[in-house]
Amino acid sequence: MSDNPQTTAIILASKSSARKNMLQDTGLKFTSITADIDEQEIINQLVSENRDIPLITEQLAQAKARTVSALNPKSLVIGSDQTLEFNGNIISKARTAQEGKEKLKSLRGKSHRLYSSVCVVYNGNTEFFHTDSARLTMHNFNDEYLDAYIKKDPDALTSCVGGYKIEGAGAWLFDTVNGDHYTIMGMPLLPLLAFLRKTYKFLP
Repeated sequence: MSDNPQTTAIILASKSSARKNMLQDTGLKFTSITADIDEQEIINQLVSENRDIPLITEQLAQAKARTVSALNPKSLVIGSDQTLEFNGNIISKARTAQEGKEKLKSLRGKSHRLYSSVCVVYNGNTEFFHTDSARLTMHNFNDEYLDAYIKKDPDALTSCVGGYKIEGAGAWLFDTVNGDHYTIMGMPLLPLLAFLRKTYKFLP
């Protein structure tokens, strides 16, 4: 635990604009540093070990935070990651727009689950972690509808694990959403804030 929590620097080990915006909206002061890790390599290794998807998500979040913490040992480092489970498999981010479009075609009319994990690392030690999930069901839109959506938010095809931003035009793709809004956005925010409030006495 930090010796002086009120003056300890906070680092978000993520390049995600959604996660940055979540923390900024709370008023928390932090800097952002992208963790230099190979997420797909970690996923492949853990899948080969038959690890379940919630644990894989947690390990990805911790890998980010530990990598950044190694270079910033006196800072509180927040790591977070998200995985998408569809038909029992992890679906990774699309590498091309066409791949993202095909992914959305496979998801339409069906349900998938998002797992989001957050952890806090200080001086290389994991002090907190929490993983949550949400179940989302897309309506069975046609190709014309899909093309209209893509024109509204083409960047989401490759920047988001599901090819959509639920906080934007992606909301039009869904019939039902069951789960915490922040979890769907990519980080279980309220458990993180509860930890910072109770353990480090952070205030709004």
